[in-house]
Amino acid sequence: MAPSHAQYSRTLSQKLQGWLRRQSRGLPEPWRDATLVLLRLDLDPARPMLRSLYAPGPRGRPPYDPVCVLRAFLLMLLLHYKSLPQWAHDLRTHPRLAQIAGFTPFQTPAVGTFYTFIDRLEDGPYTLPCPHRVRPSRQRKGRHRRHLKQEQAQRHAAQASQADTVTERLAQELLAAADQPRPQELLTRLEDLLFTCGVLPSAQRGLLGNVQALILCGDGATLPTGASPHGRPTCDCRTHGIFRCDHERFYTDATATWGYDAYRDTYFFGHHYFQHCVVTADHTFPVHIGIAPAHVTDFTMGPTSLDRFLKTCTAHAFPVTVRAAVYDSGLDAHGIYHFLHAKAITPIIALNPRRGEHPAPTGTATHVNADGVPLCPAGLPMRRHSYGPGGRRIYYNCPVKRPTRRAGRLQWVAYPAECPQQGLCQPETQMGPVVYVRTRDDPRLYPPIPRDSATFKELMATRTGCERSNSFKKVASRLGERPCRSATQFLVRLSLVSLLEHACAWLAEDRKQFGEHPDRLAGVQGAA
Repeated sequence: MAPSHAQYSRTLSQKLQGWLRRQSRGLPEPWRDATLVLLRLDLDPARPMLRSLYAPGPRGRPPYDPVCVLRAFLLMLLLHYKSLPQWAHDLRTHPRLAQIAGFTPFQTPAVGTFYTFIDRLEDGPYTLPCPHRVRPSRQRKGRHRRHLKQEQAQRHAAQASQADTVTERLAQELLAAADQPRPQELLTRLEDLLFTCGVLPSAQRGLLGNVQALILCGDGATLPTGASPHGRPTCDCRTHGIFRCDHERFYTDATATWGYDAYRDTYFFGHHYFQHCVVTADHTFPVHIGIAPAHVTDFTMGPTSLDRFLKTCTAHAFPVTVRAAVYDSGLDAHGIYHFLHAKAITPIIALNPRRGEHPAPTGTATHVNADGVPLCPAGLPMRRHSYGPGGRRIYYNCPVKRPTRRAGRLQWVAYPAECPQQGLCQPETQMGPVVYVRTRDDPRLYPPIPRDSATFKELMATRTGCERSNSFKKVASRLGERPCRSATQFLVRLSLVSLLEHACAWLAEDRKQFGEHPDRLAGVQGAA
């Protein structure tokens, strides 16, 4: 019978305290820190899902405990291994590494077991082999006949040219399927793993703050594939002196496409991932991560990822309310605003200056500037006064009439000298003229929280935590040094690193409470 997390943590804590007392063969510091992280990471909630991937009555040699295999994967990422064969070799030759992962020394899995474990995650619950069914992992492997130019032409013909139209259509599809469950696929199993073993314990520790008023930050990053972008020819045109033919080619990455990296101002061949995080003063907690081909941009992946996170919470009966969503200008599209408005989520999105469109007036405004701010009869941008009840209207008043506090009282003071007309349009009114614009008509230009307010800037500043998480993933996974050759490999590693970010934050919080001494931290049973 496989040991529970309580048994594993109790045994490993005793071993760790013994290793630390040895003077001749001390435990390397990276191994010690990795052990302290794994002691706090309870993988028992994932055991039923992992057990379902294996045959109920296997023949021959019993398989390795899937929880231990998963823990070995996590240990590999903590120790910054970039080669899975090298990791399998070191796990077999170093007894302490085997014990940290939960194995018996010198009885650890071979490298093929780790690759098979990824295949099991991708294939889902075990079913008897059938000649009429090809497993997803089987479809992924080998060479794939592809014609990248034709694929690109088909994508352009199937979708509209403007981002607003694409996001509007996507928002309608997501809202129409809001009550439908998630499909049983690899992403769903990784979502459940991250949620049950990472997000839920962080919420129970109180590290996510008020779950009834969550503020999510979203950001994406590029993932160049390790497969060749040129492929191998399927024809013999080169033997006839034709070096640029239009035939299909063989590619080892079945889903990689060409995309544009705006940060590095270059094109790349690979994938693109997007994640949502909860950012606090000290830590960043990833709550969802998804992956797509390189041509899929943030404004498409953002709402899809948010929708998947909300469905994951619903599937686990976890009451959560997202108060605001923070994005950069890459998600500045009308469809995203409409989707967030339908979900009662406040958008905190930077304007994209490259769009260059002049907005149309709405509400009672007759003229607006390039930023959508109503203009008074004198041509001055009007002053934003208030946000109406129910979040439907934003009121603007005369720009030369402003409230001020005099003698402890709030008074409205007019400054006619600042008016180009050298006179007030409505001298008899306190604030006038007053106009309003409707948020529902153009939520992009008229968000509930004004972009020049201190609240908007404070919330936008939290998005840097999401960028730090992206950097951590690429460093911890070492994907830049040895990139994977499939989206499956990328997604598994990214999800596991996201889980480790939660566990590392738990260790950091325990260090604040119990100090830095390893013996004392090892005695804290993972806050179990």
